[in-house]
Amino acid sequence: MSTSDMFLKSVNKSAQCPFCGKLFDYIMYPEIHIPGDSKLKKKVLNKTLFFPKCPYCKEEIKLRASCMYCNENKKEMFIVTDSTDTELETMMKSGDIHFNDVLTDDAVAFMKGLYIRRVVHDVDAFREKILLSDNNYDDRIIELLKYSLSGLIARESHMPVYRIFLEETSGDQLKFTAIMGNHSPFEYMSIRSAAKVYTQYKNKYLDKLGRAEEDEYISTDQKWAARSGLLNDEDAGFVIPL
Repeated sequence: MSTSDMFLKSVNKSAQCPFCGKLFDYIMYPEIHIPGDSKLKKKVLNKTLFFPKCPYCKEEIKLRASCMYCNENKKEMFIVTDSTDTELETMMKSGDIHFNDVLTDDAVAFMKGLYIRRVVHDVDAFREKILLSDNNYDDRIIELLKYSLSGLIARESHMPVYRIFLEETSGDQLKFTAIMGNHSPFEYMSIRSAAKVYTQYKNKYLDKLGRAEEDEYISTDQKWAARSGLLNDEDAGFVIPL
């Protein structure tokens, strides 16, 4: 039996539309395995897997999802979960992964030190991890770059950045979406950065980081970027040229 055959391929879920209040069913895919599930991966990247339309009012909804993405070719595992506790991170560090009611009861053994393992808590960040992998970007360097961008955007707009994520890569440009404000309704801002800035960050900071497979990078996000302290000694905390 192959690894992918051990798991449920899809589950039926119910959601309440935040726009019209009606309940509707949708199909959730709790695992994506590469190679094999390339179509599901494409749906994540083109924003159709976690963004169903309400059949009643036709509004698009962003789901709070639980899903595991495992790329055996690149030895990567990314998990999105709507839980904010640290139990999942602890399990990932031990190498035995269980999703309570989402995966089967079988444990998935991933050898520590061989897989890049990441936990995120929203589908935009989940998509970003896969997008970065496809384009051979180090997610830690991207988080540092985003941290700098957030500081610049907040300073220029006089608004806090609630969340920022990579939207797309095209040629020599990186396009980010920043969600602005402290609470809904949020404002959305599109920001572009030259891809060469990523290279500059990588050349400057990568040798100050450990191996991407190490346990300390499981929760690599903006909180991690702040805790790293790598930008603390930069002029005003920012190093991206405007």
